[in-house]
Amino acid sequence: MKTFLRCTVLLALLAMAVPGSAVEIKYAFKRGYSYNYTYKQQSSARATAFTTAANRSHTVPATNFSIKTIDFQDGAFILDIGNKDATFRRYVKANGDIKGAPAETWQNNPFFLVFPDGDWKISGTHQTQKNLVFGGRSIPAAWNLLLKSVDTEKGTAEILFSANLKLPDDRLRQKTFSLKGRLIFNLLEGVIHQADWQTIYTFNFANKEFAVTRNLWGFTRQIDHSLIMTGIEEQSQ
Repeated sequence: MKTFLRCTVLLALLAMAVPGSAVEIKYAFKRGYSYNYTYKQQSSARATAFTTAANRSHTVPATNFSIKTIDFQDGAFILDIGNKDATFRRYVKANGDIKGAPAETWQNNPFFLVFPDGDWKISGTHQTQKNLVFGGRSIPAAWNLLLKSVDTEKGTAEILFSANLKLPDDRLRQKTFSLKGRLIFNLLEGVIHQADWQTIYTFNFANKEFAVTRNLWGFTRQIDHSLIMTGIEEQSQ
């Protein structure tokens, strides 16, 4: 019976997923199920001072974690996220908006985006405001999402996303931060299947003498993030 219902839902989704039509993107965590993920991170940094430069790269060991669905109450999923080392709880709405995070640790995983309510047209854009944690602080950021395509055979949607963050600077100190990535959403299960995104931070310091500005030193750090689902399990009672 469950298989029949899932097939019926998938057929309904695929029927809508044609060019120019619309599809609904929303989370559908099932009570009593655990969604398993692997998160990887690789970073590279470059520092310059006058005419010298130094480069460094670092790979963080893969992290395995699970999203356990406790319940759905007051319009939000109650999720326990983590592994044997640490677990924190989040209250997440169907569109991905965080309703509550009583034990927020500002970890990079899982990666939630806020989707538009209702149908979303292919090639349609969606803009939202959501804080981004930077340097241990929560800073307002403008997010842009694009529903690029829907794979009717796999039952997945491809979403491109980016974020703009305004950092304090002046004529001598210039800071920039950019974030962009690609997300594969599983329409049948209502969860993220895969996400890859990149963050780039730059900080340049200059010395201004009369009408001449000289760059003294600069720093650039790039981090490549990768998140992929490894399986869905029904929790033992």
